[in-house]
This record gives sequence, structure tokens and C-alpha cells, in this order.
Amino acid sequence: MAATHPVPGRTGRSPWTERPVLPVGVLVAAGGAWLALYLIDQWNGAGHRGHVHGGHSWSPGAGWSPSAALAGWGLMVVAMMLPPALPLLRMLQRLAARHRTQHLLVASGAGAFIAVWMAVGVLFVAGEALFSAVAAEAWRPAPQVLVGGVLVLAGAFQLSPLKRRCLTACRSPRTFAVAHWHGERRPAVEAATIGVAYGASCVGCCWALMAVCLAGGTAHLATMVPLAVVMAAERTTRTGLRLVRPTGVAAVLLGLVLLSTAS
Repeated sequence: MAATHPVPGRTGRSPWTERPVLPVGVLVAAGGAWLALYLIDQWNGAGHRGHVHGGHSWSPGAGWSPSAALAGWGLMVVAMMLPPALPLLRMLQRLAARHRTQHLLVASGAGAFIAVWMAVGVLFVAGEALFSAVAAEAWRPAPQVLVGGVLVLAGAFQLSPLKRRCLTACRSPRTFAVAHWHGERRPAVEAATIGVAYGASCVGCCWALMAVCLAGGTAHLATMVPLAVVMAAERTTRTGLRLVRPTGVAAVLLGLVLLSTAS
């Protein structure tokens, strides 16, 4: 007989559920990641390696190892993606309220969510490394061309129906709980499944803006901070869906300006 799981919205409570341990933990983790990125940004700005055409990139093409580039990507994910995922983690917390290992179940969902973004990071880093190996010094776009092109791409995606569908799903974490929490598998597996499904939806709506962060340079806070605010507002505020089109138009216009100044 399948184990009985709490139904979303009808779960019991525990001291851990009632205390602000989860939001505090998420904020501490994100704050630590932002601090690390700030230190890297300062280190790059002091003239150490990591500059590509005057930028602050932390990638294989900038002389970093793939593992270091992935570490930088992981910091970006924790800093920028984890806080907006707090509603999902709170949902998992309520679902797991009657389990003795509820904190491990929430960690399983959070870990699966981060793992999806790390898989995307592997693709980005591998693609950048392959491009650097093939192109070598034969063709390297100027920073304005690179950032401008990615901004136009990101802006166009912001205006696409796929962006709206993914964002709509990402704004409704309860939908993922209802779809994947049935008591047919081990609770940790179902929590991880929810994290993977939510992570895939999050990637679907945020990958283009995260690509802008990479183009601007990993740990380049002048690029990361405003984009982190935009992505968080899109996913967690009442007016989030209304921000999509203005953000897309602004990205396209800014990208075109950068491309025109580079020509």
C-alpha cells in the first residue's frame, strides 16, 4: 500500500515549519554567494586574470579551468536563483511537515533545483570552451558586440510565448507539488522530482537573462544585480508578468545601441 503523503494546503505543522529557519538559511546562502561574487569582482577589477576584452569573465576562455568556471556559475545560481525559489521550498516544507526528515526532503528539492541549473552551466561552459578552442584568436567579438548580441537575443525571448508559458508555470509552485507529490515513491524522490520540474521551468523562463550575465562577465555585479532584481520580480511579485514585455523591449533597444556603437 502506497505511503500517505500530506495534501498541499492540509499539512501538519512542526516547530521547524513554524520557525523562520528556511528563509533565513536561503538568505544566508544567497548572501554568502553574493559576497563571494563581490570579492571575485574586486579581485578581477584589481587587474588579476579573468579579463576578456576588458570584461570580468570567469570562464575557460579567460584562462580559468572548467571547474573554476562552473564554481562561478554555481555561485551565480545560489545568489540569483535560490531566493526566488523560496515559495517552492516553503511548499515542500509544508508537504514534508509530518516527516521526521522534513529538512532533508526540503534539501533534496533544493539540491535538485540547483542541479538543473548546474547542468545548464555545464552546457554553457562546454560551449564556451569549444568555441574558444575552435576559434582561438581568429575571431573574438568585441565586448560590445557580444553583450549587445546576447541582449537582443534575450529581449526577443522575453517577448516570446514560450517565455510567458514558462514564467506562468514558475510563478505557481503549488502546481508542481500537485503534479509530482503522490506518495507513490519515496518522499525524497518525489521532493527531488518537484525540484527538477520546477528547475526546468525556471531555466525555461530565465536562461536568456542568465546568458546576459555570462556575456557581461561572471561576477560582474553591475550586470548581475539589476538582472537578479528583474528575474526575482518576474517570478515573485503580483506585477511580474507585466514586467516581461518592458524588459524585453529595453533589452533589445540596449543591445542595438551597443551593436551600433561597436560598428
